[in-house]
Amino acid sequence: MTAIAATAPETSTARPQPRTGRLVGVDVARFLAVLGMFCIHFGVPFLTGDAEVWVAQFSSGRSTALFTLLAGVSLALLSGRTTPPTGDALRQARLRITLRAVLLLVLGILLAKATEATGFLLTVIIPFYGLYFLLAVPFIRLRARGLLIAAAVTALVGPQVSFVLRTWIAGDTPMAWLVTAVNTVDPGHLIAKAGVFDLLLLGFYPTFSYLPLVLLGMAVGRLDLRSTKVRCWLAVAGLAVSIAGWRVSEWLLQTFDGEPPGPTEGTVPIEHPHWLLATTAHSGTTFELLDSGGIALVILAVCLMLTDRVGKLFKPLAAAGSMALTLYALHAATMAWLIVVGGYSLSGVPEPLAQLSTMGPDLPDTPGMPAFPRDGHMPDGVVAFICTFMPEVFLIFAIAFPLVWKRFFRRGPLEGAVSESVRWLSDRFARRS
Repeated sequence: MTAIAATAPETSTARPQPRTGRLVGVDVARFLAVLGMFCIHFGVPFLTGDAEVWVAQFSSGRSTALFTLLAGVSLALLSGRTTPPTGDALRQARLRITLRAVLLLVLGILLAKATEATGFLLTVIIPFYGLYFLLAVPFIRLRARGLLIAAAVTALVGPQVSFVLRTWIAGDTPMAWLVTAVNTVDPGHLIAKAGVFDLLLLGFYPTFSYLPLVLLGMAVGRLDLRSTKVRCWLAVAGLAVSIAGWRVSEWLLQTFDGEPPGPTEGTVPIEHPHWLLATTAHSGTTFELLDSGGIALVILAVCLMLTDRVGKLFKPLAAAGSMALTLYALHAATMAWLIVVGGYSLSGVPEPLAQLSTMGPDLPDTPGMPAFPRDGHMPDGVVAFICTFMPEVFLIFAIAFPLVWKRFFRRGPLEGAVSESVRWLSDRFARRS
């Protein structure tokens, strides 16, 4: 990201303002991000064998990075596109985004509580999104170059600061006492383990690690995304950053002769500080941000280029991408249903998880364990069929439902509810002031 910050073209007054209107390529990229999450949680649709494994491995971590980067793009599009707002427009943008952040926090906490049957298999990202949006508010006034510098600095510093703070929290320190005290009164933590410290440091998508991707997305959104030159630059820079991050990480791990990093759950375990040098999915390291963030830039650039040339072919995916919040919530609810009815092992998930889900009364009674049936029962008939082909069924639904919905409504159900709530609340605040 440092390289990007040093070389990014600044698009401000040197050219006419780009056309407004929806960028279809952004919606298509957003659909690919949620599709990657579907593949992780349900299994890869229509693929088996090595191809299925490759898609699942590629999607792990990178779909989250793409989803998060696109959140930043959306923030830029909501706040002036290439020209940062000033004066009253800036105050209005800050108010609207703050309101949207609070609504996402509330919605995310409720969704996390409603789908707690998924246990460790799914962490709802929406409340984290709310905090990302809230912490991005001070950066709204910046242009692309300033946002790129902020993204580079936070990517370099954030994961390391997170590691130090989590080390303090793990010990008998004032920091640990503070976290304990706050958690006892934090409604987000009490309801769904989505309190302020969960969202900042301890959760699966901690803000200390993922805010740089939001800032990078905001910087991208400040560029003229209709420009072919900008799109080519994004693709080349993204690929270069991803390869550089991966290669430097590999070299550092070999140099320090560290053991191969194991699976991570949002952060690097404090027992393994050398894992901070790795690009492991969901580790939240600087090098993972470089790797996955670079790939996200490439995917966005390719989507923007393709939709300009063959946009009609991508209309169904764009419609689905414009309803990503709704589809994400439906996929979380569907996964909870899949687990509760005992059909999780039928949907093509990895063998260790399939075995765990069918243990019945022998299932370990540990925190975060999914609510697999304790009697070990499995569905039959139509329910068994749906569970077995859930990756394919949900993919078809995720494309068909938005197409039908869009014939009658401009926004998806949750998208419309959030946008109308923001509009109504901002009008109320404006009248009071």
